[in-house]
Amino acid sequence: MTSWLVDPIKYFQKFDVNNDGKLSASELKPALRSLGFNPKDEDIKRIMAAADQNGDGFIEYHSDEFKELLSELDDDEMSNDVLRAFQFLDKNGDGFISAGELRSLVTNIGTMTQAEADEMIKMADQNGDGQIDYKEFIALGSHSPLIIH
Repeated sequence: MTSWLVDPIKYFQKFDVNNDGKLSASELKPALRSLGFNPKDEDIKRIMAAADQNGDGFIEYHSDEFKELLSELDDDEMSNDVLRAFQFLDKNGDGFISAGELRSLVTNIGTMTQAEADEMIKMADQNGDGQIDYKEFIALGSHSPLIIH
C-alpha cells in the first residue's frame, strides 16, 4: 500500500462536506482531484462499487471500506496528471526537480520572467534545499497562479 505523507482519514475528512463520517461519490471526486488524479464519473462509480461493501452508497472512514478505498487507489489506472508531470520534470528519476531545471523550463519554454520563476521556486521549495520534491510540487499546484507585486 502507498505510504501517505499525511493521515489519509484526516485528509479525506476535509472533503466530507456534511461531516457524517462517510464519503459520497460527490465528495470523493474533489478529494481525488486534490491528490492529482483526474477521475471520470465512471472511475468514481468503479471505486465506489469496489469500496462500498455494505452497498449504502458511502465509504465509511472507520471501517474496512476506507481501507478498500485506499487499496483501490493504489491499483487504479485512472489518470494522475500531477504525478505524470512531476515524473516528466524529474529528469534523472531521483524524486526531485532541481530549482535550476524548473527555472529553465518556465523561462525558456514557458512565459515567466526570471523574477517570477524565482518567486515560484521560493514558494515551492518549502524546506530550502534547492530541490522540489513531490510533496512540494503538489503544494505548489495549490497556490494561486497570480503573483501580486
